[in-house]
Amino acid sequence: MRQWTFPKFPFGSQVTAPMPLEAILKILSDAKSKTPNPLASDGALYRDRIKILTKNEFRSFSKIKETDVNDEFLGFFSLLASYCVLANDSDPKKGPKQLLPIMPRTDFIAQYTKFIEPKLRDQLADKTTSLYDIVEKASGEGPTLAKKTFKWTPVVTTKIDDDWIGKAGDLKAGTLEVEKFLNYLQGYDKATKKALPKMDLLKLMDTTMRHRQIGALGNKMETILGTSKDVPIFEFRDLQPVEGRGLGAALGAYEDKVIEYHRQFAKRSIDDWE
Repeated sequence: MRQWTFPKFPFGSQVTAPMPLEAILKILSDAKSKTPNPLASDGALYRDRIKILTKNEFRSFSKIKETDVNDEFLGFFSLLASYCVLANDSDPKKGPKQLLPIMPRTDFIAQYTKFIEPKLRDQLADKTTSLYDIVEKASGEGPTLAKKTFKWTPVVTTKIDDDWIGKAGDLKAGTLEVEKFLNYLQGYDKATKKALPKMDLLKLMDTTMRHRQIGALGNKMETILGTSKDVPIFEFRDLQPVEGRGLGAALGAYEDKVIEYHRQFAKRSIDDWE
């Protein structure tokens, strides 16, 4: 009797889980350095250009308390800055989600409002500094960051009622400028000195053009295991391919790593990894 052999087809895997922003900083760092980590892609498309921000990048903003620039703060800004810096490299057919191996399912506006805005209140109070200014300076990109654009194929798949200045033009072109995205995230346009409705335009454009993937869960968060501390939800993508017989071990490694991070950051926000 002939013995049949079947080729092994590895499949890509991804994990969706609530995760402290402190852990996001570590996972991004591991993805950039290709340090083994079940939740960190070792084949991130733009790995070398991921921004891992430190306290030094924020020292020129004297009204941000040094104690507030912790790993939670740095995790948020590293993720945000990395998306913004890579915006021009968006593949319109895939949208901005392919820029990084970590995709926020809780939208940026919910994360910013809960974890970051209170820490920026003094710095932004006199209206001479904007959220865009902070990201431009911290990322090291300079003024060219403002006009970098996220891109989508300009075909409306879902109509939305949310409105913003220039919406029709953005939808027609399938583009969103970084400065505009950050201005609406803050809720203020420094150039015109006018308040804006707080919106996550990256989520809204993705909802309209890409069946709602980035920030699709809105303000939904979950708690760290065994605590009442809310954390955002993320999708960890482009993970190590898994063959069928290795699936159980891979799933166990993902679960163990999520639990490890939840335990590590349940009671404290650390500044030094040992």
